Amino acid sequence: MVPPMLDRHLGMRRFEQSLGAVALVTLGIFAWARLDSGLFQKLLGGRIDEIVRTARGRRAAVLQAGMAAATRAEIATSGLVGRIEIPRLGVSALVIEGTDSRSLRRAVGHVRLTSLPGESGNVALAGHRDSFFRPLNKVCLGDIVRLTTPDGMFEYRVESEFVVRPGQTEVLSPSDGRTLTLITCYPFGYVGSAPERFIVRARQLDAKVR
Repeated sequence: MVPPMLDRHLGMRRFEQSLGAVALVTLGIFAWARLDSGLFQKLLGGRIDEIVRTARGRRAAVLQAGMAAATRAEIATSGLVGRIEIPRLGVSALVIEGTDSRSLRRAVGHVRLTSLPGESGNVALAGHRDSFFRPLNKVCLGDIVRLTTPDGMFEYRVESEFVVRPGQTEVLSPSDGRTLTLITCYPFGYVGSAPERFIVRARQLDAKVR
């Protein structure tokens, strides 16, 4: 029979070993996710750069019908929408179609059924607060957001920021003109599944294609 003191000691050792195993598995998953995200960004980042280089001179005609046809064609081929940049915040990330967990681990996600850059209406993009959209905690009114897609480069100026509950899906509703809505979880430092959503609303500066 094992003495009670020794039994407790053995139990504590097993508990500590279990915690160590969980920590190693967690670190492994985190490292793999970072590696997967980095490789994905590099691979499709080269694709959008090549598309931009080869598409000059024909994008204006594509947008005359009010439809981001080249971007929609690319989404059907690779899922790639383009690249988002917020120069003052140092944000530069690929945008892909969809907001499932795998997509948001790899890139910023375009919310399906919302407009695409260059089209009238509300372009909605979502990103994790602990990765691509973490710098949004320092966003300021007037910040410039650039979206580069197969149909051109579009600039937006931040007009507002606010916090909503997850069920307030009206932030995805169509809008007059051309607007951009960025969505991430809030508060930024919250541990676990955050209870609110941080929204950044911007308006396209002009309809020029570059």
